[in-house]
Amino acid sequence: MAWPSRNHLENLEEILVRLHWLIQPDTILTELPYDLDFISKTDIEQFADWCRSVTDKQEMEKGEYTVNKPLVKFFVEKVFPELDARLQKEKVVFIFKQLYQLLKVSIYEPITLSNANIDKIIDILDNIQGESYFDKTVRKIKVSVALKWLQDDELSEVLSKETKDFIRRCGDFYGRAKRGEHLYVKDIGAYYPPPEDKTKIIEDFQRKVELALLEVSQEIKNARAKVVTKGDLGSFSWIIKSIKRLENFIDGKHDSDYDYIEQFKDTIFVVIILNYIQDPYIKRTPEAKELLKMALPVYTTYKKMLGQGTKSRASR
Repeated sequence: MAWPSRNHLENLEEILVRLHWLIQPDTILTELPYDLDFISKTDIEQFADWCRSVTDKQEMEKGEYTVNKPLVKFFVEKVFPELDARLQKEKVVFIFKQLYQLLKVSIYEPITLSNANIDKIIDILDNIQGESYFDKTVRKIKVSVALKWLQDDELSEVLSKETKDFIRRCGDFYGRAKRGEHLYVKDIGAYYPPPEDKTKIIEDFQRKVELALLEVSQEIKNARAKVVTKGDLGSFSWIIKSIKRLENFIDGKHDSDYDYIEQFKDTIFVVIILNYIQDPYIKRTPEAKELLKMALPVYTTYKKMLGQGTKSRASR
């Protein structure tokens, strides 16, 4: 299921191209509920992922078991414990019927629990959505970058309470989407910010996000122009500077000229990279694994530091 015949820098360059036109400051709050609805998993997607996570790899390869109602019922009880017995039963019937419809198998035939069938289910769902996994990954990165920006302290300080509440609500729903829940636009709700908030959002975007995306794009282009083969990170070597700067900021060792805008740019940079290399459909190269091992602890510590109320801005 990995993205075929593409290297990481090519993927990232195309992601940045998409982000430039996907993240529009005047419509970002209107679009977020639809983005969250799109990137969240349907019941059948969750079931396919769950089957992979709980079944032994060798058993999946051999296809030793079949998908039956008791298995689907066990999945529903584990994943949707908040539903009452009636709703759980309805969900079991729906998922079971959908499996047969997607695979075009007679209801009297058994469905083998195998990698081939799980892959086929996911591929069919991908085509039904009308957008590829690449598109879905880009939308995930869009939401992650947008929320990182919209929840930034500097912007948050100048927005109305209603707008901040909606942004916080979208952040909560994003957490649920990442846990595998399927969301609906109607559950998230619509919001149209007042003109004064929209003006502030546009101005902040132009000063920070637009600049960050342009600089990240340039970094990727520069990296593509160089052939890097030495070291554990290979073509990812260019990202080390951003990670190190954030690490130094956490340790209080950042340079005096490392201002708030530079910190914000590095944060956005790392958010994009982490979302990309953790995507389940990219090629699991040694370089990607090594970068994840390096970047994730730094970013996790950085978020924890900000969450504890530590000063979030470098000297201006």
